[in-house]
Amino acid sequence: MRTPSWDEFREFLRHDDWQEDRATGHDFYEKTLSDGEILRTHASRSGSKTMSPGRFKAILSDQLLLSEAEFWEVLRTKISAPRPSPAPEPAPTSLPLWLALALQREAGLNTDQIAELDEDDARRLLVEARSKPMEGV
Repeated sequence: MRTPSWDEFREFLRHDDWQEDRATGHDFYEKTLSDGEILRTHASRSGSKTMSPGRFKAILSDQLLLSEAEFWEVLRTKISAPRPSPAPEPAPTSLPLWLALALQREAGLNTDQIAELDEDDARRLLVEARSKPMEGV
């Protein structure tokens, strides 16, 4: 496995749109992804020294969230690595009509109360309503 020098690593960070956060004995960088996740990494000031293969693999998987091929592609093309867009929120599911009507009739819930329930909770409430003794009998 070829590993980058720290200078190449800094060049990658520049092309992949990382922002320098602070500098101490190392330089610290952040990148905010489209889903709001913030990635953080830091770079040694060792210049032309290369990092060990183990360190490079750990940085790729834990900090950059990229494959080795994607890392080298950014350096080759000088274009930021594409990252997957966040998955869309699942559409809210509605309860089956029979369940919603039974909750209105047997548990006395209104439509707003029913809309807040997931199907498991709705079924549980219906069982509870059906197990209570009927009033006036």
